[in-house]
Amino acid sequence: MFKIAIMASISTVLVWGSFIPTLSGDTRYKDKTYQRDDNKSVVFNTKTNKIFSDFENKNKYTFAKAQEYCKNLEYAEYKDWRVPSYEELRDLLDIPRQPVSIKHPFKNVQKGIYWSSSEDRYKNSWYTDFDLGRYSTGKNTKEFFVMCVRDAKKSK
Repeated sequence: MFKIAIMASISTVLVWGSFIPTLSGDTRYKDKTYQRDDNKSVVFNTKTNKIFSDFENKNKYTFAKAQEYCKNLEYAEYKDWRVPSYEELRDLLDIPRQPVSIKHPFKNVQKGIYWSSSEDRYKNSWYTDFDLGRYSTGKNTKEFFVMCVRDAKKSK
């Protein structure tokens, strides 16, 4: 019985050990629905018509401050930014790839946790971890990174 438990543990480590996200800029697996505008430091998703901010921001925010930050952001000639939903952030992970990566051509995503705008029934909020390639919930008082998004069809 002990041998079975050890073998199961080793197998789990070997399987999950390969799921380490990479933000190194490896474009071999580039998702062509994401296009970068280097002049504005934004990434446009042609499939969903969403524009994601991709400028360097190493600040961390509580859930409420993250919502406020994006709501007040005036960037790339737009004023209608918001925090992405849980689904919008989760879709940025390219989990089937080994190693896990964020869908390129993002250049300024930090290895770490990003808030979403989605709350669960316990008043915790969903986040996406671009370091470990996972998503879960956390207390709203924790401080995480934030990325902003907007719908491309809205006016400036």
